Amino acid sequence: MNIKRPIPITDLDSVDWWSAVSRHEFVCARCSDCNVWRWPARAICGACGSMTWEWQELTGNGTIASWIVNRHGFGGAFPLPSTVVLVRLAEQDDLLLPGGWAGSADGVDLSVGLSVVVGFEDIESETGDSDHAVLSWGPRHG
Repeated sequence: MNIKRPIPITDLDSVDWWSAVSRHEFVCARCSDCNVWRWPARAICGACGSMTWEWQELTGNGTIASWIVNRHGFGGAFPLPSTVVLVRLAEQDDLLLPGGWAGSADGVDLSVGLSVVVGFEDIESETGDSDHAVLSWGPRHG
């Protein structure tokens, strides 16, 4: 389902990441020198100071670190209620990525440490452009 809402704003460091998400590819920048993952995308590695990296695919697995239930519609741009989660990725303990929750809209099915898997939600901008997506986390089964 495409929902009309504001599209993500990109910058020089994040434009490639958002392009990958729009293609339903889950990637992250990884330092070419020390192999530490970089999130958010940025030019300089926080671990070693290197300015070289590669985009690499992530497993898409993680655990719930926290969440918030939004009950304010932000001008009708989001259904109410809607839940945003913060997920700790399996690849690296300090990689925490936000995204929508594909479970119960009011988050009653969430708990810290819950195993989740990434998904993608296609969105349509207010101007009708539909070539955008955001992360949508759901419970991992099995």
